[in-house]
Amino acid sequence: MSPYGQVYDVFARLKGSGRLRHEATVGAGLPVISTIDSLLDTADIITSIEGCLSGTLGYLCTALEDEVPFSLALQEAMAKGYTEPDPREDLSGLDVARKALILARLLGWTLEMGDVQVEPLHTPAMAAMTREDFVASASALDDTYTRRAEEARSKGNVLRYVARIRDGECIVGLREVLASELAGSLRGSDNIVAIHTARYSRSPLIVAGAGAGREVTAAGVLGDILSLAREMGV
Repeated sequence: MSPYGQVYDVFARLKGSGRLRHEATVGAGLPVISTIDSLLDTADIITSIEGCLSGTLGYLCTALEDEVPFSLALQEAMAKGYTEPDPREDLSGLDVARKALILARLLGWTLEMGDVQVEPLHTPAMAAMTREDFVASASALDDTYTRRAEEARSKGNVLRYVARIRDGECIVGLREVLASELAGSLRGSDNIVAIHTARYSRSPLIVAGAGAGREVTAAGVLGDILSLAREMGV
């Protein structure tokens, strides 16, 4: 059995115990995982999940929408504490990929991280730089993302970093979405998840709200602790 298979078996046993709580791993304090668990527990069939799962990348995308240069938006996000200490942890797309993988595994898909298609927002050469050199050279990305934002705007679209979990695949990357769509209306660090199911086939079930920040993340963790405490009769 592969190491991944062993890890997945542990995950499956923990989920089966009814005592695994990990709400804050996706969407901070938003009830994303508990909503999916409830749908599955009530025998609904989830056909796809799409969402904007990074408050950091959401902040950058809406800044581009407001015609702020990419490097300046990145500096602002770092100053606000939205990014990891090394912002490439966010810009690589791996944070979103991990969240997408968590949701896929909730659906019973035995995918590995290498199965997730990820579009990074920096070049391969930048991945090899020191953190300081990367931050200093981030302005090299300005023209690329200004152009992409302008191209999207010319079609009535905006850029959003989207995770798509469908047909056994996880794909995360920068996409153009209609400005009038729910994802297109997101501002700042808010997250949104659209869950398409057999019951919610015409209109998906939507979970949306603040997706980053110490307070909402701590609330998600606290909610899990209280849920377990109630179950254990503490």
